[in-house]
Amino acid sequence: MRRAVITGIGVVSPAGNTPDEFFGRLSSGESFIGEIDRFDASRYPSRHAGLVLDPGSEEIFTKRLIKKLDRFSHMALSASDAAFKDSGIDLDAENKENIGIAFGNALGGWSFAEEELRDLWTRGLREVSPYQATAWFPAAPQGQVSIFYGLKGFSKTIISDIASSHMAIAYAARAVKMGRADVMLAGGAEAPVSPYALLCCNTSGELSRTGRYRPFCKDRDGYIIGEGAATLVVEEMDRAVARGAGIYAEIKGFGHTSDGMHPIIPDVSGDGMARAMTIAMREANITASEIGMAIPSANAGKYADLSEGRAISRIFGDMVGEMPFYSPKPQIGNSLGASGALDAAFACMALNHGETPCLNVNEPEFDFFDNSGRKKIIKENIVINSIGRGGVNACLLIGRP
Repeated sequence: MRRAVITGIGVVSPAGNTPDEFFGRLSSGESFIGEIDRFDASRYPSRHAGLVLDPGSEEIFTKRLIKKLDRFSHMALSASDAAFKDSGIDLDAENKENIGIAFGNALGGWSFAEEELRDLWTRGLREVSPYQATAWFPAAPQGQVSIFYGLKGFSKTIISDIASSHMAIAYAARAVKMGRADVMLAGGAEAPVSPYALLCCNTSGELSRTGRYRPFCKDRDGYIIGEGAATLVVEEMDRAVARGAGIYAEIKGFGHTSDGMHPIIPDVSGDGMARAMTIAMREANITASEIGMAIPSANAGKYADLSEGRAISRIFGDMVGEMPFYSPKPQIGNSLGASGALDAAFACMALNHGETPCLNVNEPEFDFFDNSGRKKIIKENIVINSIGRGGVNACLLIGRP
């Protein structure tokens, strides 16, 4: 089977819009979560978010195109353009039938939809934008990127809660490994900072009311939403080497399981998450002793943190205290279906820098958090976890080729 490597990264995030800025500002420990000021959020129990200040340059995309898009598609286009440029691929010289797309998100484009539905009820049906139908639905980023670049290969949109872009990256890697594509754009985009989307997240009871995102802490009270996008260029390894491309990491394994227990609450035993991690390591043909870092799902929920903490303890045993654990979510918010792609972008940068910050966990519920500030990544592989609502468990394993 062929091998799949990451040769380009594009990010649009509260912490910055280039991989170096994203990694550097997160590594500094700065928080990019603040009170929502785009609309009156004062009546919401949770009214904080990680906000993207600049979704992308109008030098690349015309105002006419941006007018047709919801914010999540705009960010997906920006991240995809940056990823292609970072990879050094000359699209004009490529056979675009061999380039595909796999994107993930959880909510779709509610900001655009809310405005148009408001116009429908207050001003009449003739005032609804003709782009409403194509702007809000979850596959919109995939379609817009495909049209903008003329990509004609294997394409797919995945909706699987927080695990969405984990699964998108895995689908992309498998498309490359199986010969269905030579190059895949993979990632996710999410823009949940709108009145209705924020209401949906609040009514789930899973958002923090304190405005502090504290996963694995004994006094945690939920997560904070964030917006953003990340796109990876996933390429067949021999082809990447032949054209002299820089390689961030190889996608070595992926595991996906379901708890099959409850529509919302994950299995607190951690069995499902542990199985997902085991499947990913088996596919990669490596053992737990070869893992150098873990990026946990870090949902900051009562049940999800218990499930993940127990799974990590079970898989790594006595080694767990030696490993660095870090997640961008407490600093930029939980970007739901885009979070896995942003985590993967951070993991690629951490591998190439050889070090990472660690989660700052006060009064941890598990003893494998040491609050040491920074740690070297001694071993060459990173696991990236996700626990979606109802126990949709995903583990992506990347490492140095």
